[in-house]
Amino acid sequence: MKTKQKVLAYITRFNSGRYEILVFLHRDHPEAGLQVPGGTVDPGEDFSEAILREIFEESGLKLDKADIVSLIGESFYQRKDIPEINHRHYFLIHKNDLPETWAHTVHSSGADDGLVFLYSWMETSKAKIELTGQMGELLP
Repeated sequence: MKTKQKVLAYITRFNSGRYEILVFLHRDHPEAGLQVPGGTVDPGEDFSEAILREIFEESGLKLDKADIVSLIGESFYQRKDIPEINHRHYFLIHKNDLPETWAHTVHSSGADDGLVFLYSWMETSKAKIELTGQMGELLP
């Protein structure tokens, strides 16, 4: 079975005495579920460069390596729709100065090109339960 290297971003903030995480929904495909920014690592690409690229493509946020708090862990996730295993690398980024909500049209060379993602914040304990595809598995 094929294994793909993936990166996912836990972009968090501290707001009104609680931690929140940045999440998004597909405007035109709500069945895709609640997600965090992330995607496939290109061949030869550094994981920290990949997560910054994916965040920019999927949210429009221009971050740099200094914004990355840490690589917090890895996991394996077997896709149900295709015979593929995702080797996920989870990054923690903390940003208190982002908007409450926004919509972003994805610009990439991948299958997400042209999709519109709707961003908002969610308490981490709630996101741990509601994120699709076990994306919340490493949230505290």
